[in-house]
Amino acid sequence: MELTQPESTQPPRLPLEPQNPVPSIGVPGVRWVLVRAALLSLLIVIFLVGVVWLVGISLFSGTNIPVGIGSTPQTTIFPSPTVTNPTASITITPTESTDVLPRNQELYFYFGLKDTAGHLTVIFDGGPGKAMVKEINVRLTRPDNTVDTRIMPIQNEFPEVTLQGSKNTDRLEVFVTFLSGKTYKIVDEQVPYRQSI
Repeated sequence: MELTQPESTQPPRLPLEPQNPVPSIGVPGVRWVLVRAALLSLLIVIFLVGVVWLVGISLFSGTNIPVGIGSTPQTTIFPSPTVTNPTASITITPTESTDVLPRNQELYFYFGLKDTAGHLTVIFDGGPGKAMVKEINVRLTRPDNTVDTRIMPIQNEFPEVTLQGSKNTDRLEVFVTFLSGKTYKIVDEQVPYRQSI
């Protein structure tokens, strides 16, 4: 009779090295994922610092800085602009003797008080109708009924004319001729003399 050895109840031995190793930092794919995560984190930090900086600037300067995607600054154009001189301010307002320009053809002019020599500078600041302007005539009538008339150089980047007034109150008139041939008187103002202090 032969003796047989009983079968072993021990499980088979596993090899020392695992068959599917866990990826480590040395694997190129994992390194690339970590680099991308670091870059994304850096971009988020830069964005947050920029937002905090813009908000801080607007708080300290007292201005509103638009922050956000798609936001654009809003520009408001007033039909009766005011020009401030170091000592005076004059607002150009339509009077009964002036014409009202058609809608979307408004033009803006600025002037202050005359200087001590009686000079008056009139500035053309454009407007929706600027491209339709053919000619601008500026006329200053002094109390003795003498007149100084100038044509505004509208081809210049910042058109302006300086007229010789008196040391009293003069009458300023601005006439605009459009390419259509129609002429409008859009300014008719009394301009006082600035007394030196």
